[in-house]
Amino acid sequence: MKDFREIVEELAEIVGQEFAKIQPDVLSGYMVDKVPPKAVVFPKDTQQVSDVVQVANRENMTIVPCGSRTKIAMGNPPTRLDLVVCTSRMNHMIDVDTSNLTITVEAGVKFRDIQARLATQEDRCYLPLDDLLTEADEVICSDRSHNGCFLPIDPSYANSATIGGIIAANSSGPRRLLYRNIRDSILGVRMVAPTGEIIGAGGKTVKNVSGYDVSKLAVGSMGSLGITCEMTFKLVPLPEKMETLLISFGSFSDASAFTDHVFETHLLPASVEVMNREAYRHLDMDSIPDFGSNGYVSATALEGCEQAVDRMRSEILDMAKANGAKSDTDLKEEKHLSFRLAVSDLDINLADRASGLIKAKLNYPISEWKGIVESVENTFSDANLNYTFNVHAGSGICLTSLLVDRSDAETMDRAVEAMNILLARCREVEGNLVIEGAPTELKERLKIWGEVGSDFVVMKRIKEQIDPSGIMNPGRFVGGL
Repeated sequence: MKDFREIVEELAEIVGQEFAKIQPDVLSGYMVDKVPPKAVVFPKDTQQVSDVVQVANRENMTIVPCGSRTKIAMGNPPTRLDLVVCTSRMNHMIDVDTSNLTITVEAGVKFRDIQARLATQEDRCYLPLDDLLTEADEVICSDRSHNGCFLPIDPSYANSATIGGIIAANSSGPRRLLYRNIRDSILGVRMVAPTGEIIGAGGKTVKNVSGYDVSKLAVGSMGSLGITCEMTFKLVPLPEKMETLLISFGSFSDASAFTDHVFETHLLPASVEVMNREAYRHLDMDSIPDFGSNGYVSATALEGCEQAVDRMRSEILDMAKANGAKSDTDLKEEKHLSFRLAVSDLDINLADRASGLIKAKLNYPISEWKGIVESVENTFSDANLNYTFNVHAGSGICLTSLLVDRSDAETMDRAVEAMNILLARCREVEGNLVIEGAPTELKERLKIWGEVGSDFVVMKRIKEQIDPSGIMNPGRFVGGL
């Protein structure tokens, strides 16, 4: 192995002197669970990533890829960290083909920029948008052949997350109820394997592979199989009308009865969320109403043609009243988008208010959702913990956070015990619980990826075949992969 300074010089020749950093103040900003890297590099394209990884593989240097670092708290602490490869300079939209409803982008492009570009690519009423929140002055009447389009995912940290991190973390969001998972939107990838080889899979057409679709391996792999550098997605035309119904309920039984009633119909909302009062009041959006002491809020997103949205709104409001709704409001177009952004940024607001924030994602059979939420409430209430939850009803996902003080050891102990109780509860119904963020000192006491399932054998074999040296994100993924 070369002297470390020689290695850094070689990396600097690849990415440029100003984009290979070893200064302590820079390295501290790229620590992973308090483990600092030895160097950080900022490649500008896929070829530079390949050259960097070839050097790292030859010198047996471990790599953690990152973009804007919104997902860096996920996973176990790394067993070793030599090099961080940051994709922030890889921020180009390579091919925007709205005629064929596809887009190809580099990993460092921010999600908000993709959506803003796609929305303004074609015009309709309420468009073009200057950004995700603000309408431009120009308004053009609706023309079904000249719609804008969008990437149909709804990730957390939508304002700051890069598309590479979203893919790595499989961050689809609540609108997967209508638009399905991010795996269903990805058509192809170019990624750099741990050997430095550039691998391409898939393409711009829907039926572009025979056999197993290797591009899907990148989704949710947390950078453990390589660095995804470019990706192609299929797009969806912007709906003619968009709005969110916010409906408050005094009890969870009323809120859940309403939600079940919606799913018993043939209506197709984009998402149906149920959140407790603590989650709702931490949303950073001035124009949403204060529902006072009402304990639960249902947020139902409606997206589609005007007639369909109008019908869904009317029928859903009737169902809400029949199930004990206390009050409601309708957020249309711009406010609908603002609400979606506020939900995606909820974790940021919670982190500002709780130094020991613990975030978890519970998954379970959809039919078990009411029982799981009741377990969340009972477990956290019995432990006297302050908590939030947001249920993606119809998707089998519940996001919950514990708002605890990092310096309060006794409360942190109760939080760990409560999370372990909920993990056991999810396993009872063949679900699981993943810790999406927690103080580093607690991670060794938590099962970050929940219980390992029977599919771990396959995952381990894939990892051993693709990354036999174990240099990519070592120890951070499921089962210490």
